[in-house]
Amino acid sequence: MRALRIWSLILAAAIFGMDRAFKVWVVTHMTLGQSIPVVPPVLWITYITNSGAAFSLLPHGTILFIVIGLMILVGLCWYLWRAPDVSGAFVVGAGLLGGGTAGNLWERMVSGQVIDYIHFRYWAIFNVADAAIVVGIILIVIDFWRKDRARHV
Repeated sequence: MRALRIWSLILAAAIFGMDRAFKVWVVTHMTLGQSIPVVPPVLWITYITNSGAAFSLLPHGTILFIVIGLMILVGLCWYLWRAPDVSGAFVVGAGLLGGGTAGNLWERMVSGQVIDYIHFRYWAIFNVADAAIVVGIILIVIDFWRKDRARHV
């Protein structure tokens, strides 16, 4: 069971590394506001910065987002090591959520804003960390929902 929990940390580190690599590439190869078509007319790489949350909500909430990010990471670590039983879905979800949170937290702590670059036209611009956070939360919610249903059957 302990080995399963270690995979969550490995996945988190991989997501963090991938997110950092993309962000470094964008910053070193593009100018702010530049857009490069990848799969026109659907997908571009567009370099923007965002000091807020998803969809640029709360644009001046950097300190709040740093505190929330730290709380998420501490909570995930605590739960992974203290919960008597964790499923594979939770481990993957926690790895994605932890890695994505760490990626955006790093940016906020270093520069006060997050670099976004994945741009589906007619949708928001986001990054690997954002995508990992969303998928991780979905997996964790599904896992808790399944456990709750199993208890009530």
